[in-house]
Amino acid sequence: MKLTFTDEAWDEYLYWQVKDKKVLRKINTLIKDTKRDPFDGLGKP
Repeated sequence: MKLTFTDEAWDEYLYWQVKDKKVLRKINTLIKDTKRDPFDGLGKP
């Protein structure tokens, strides 16, 4: 699976890298889980 970001989403991702590492870890966990199994998992499909 190829992960792509819109320009706005990428800006927000970079924002969380600077502002709140805890939120960034949650985002990264959701991304990894979605890549592993896009139809089940931690997020709300």
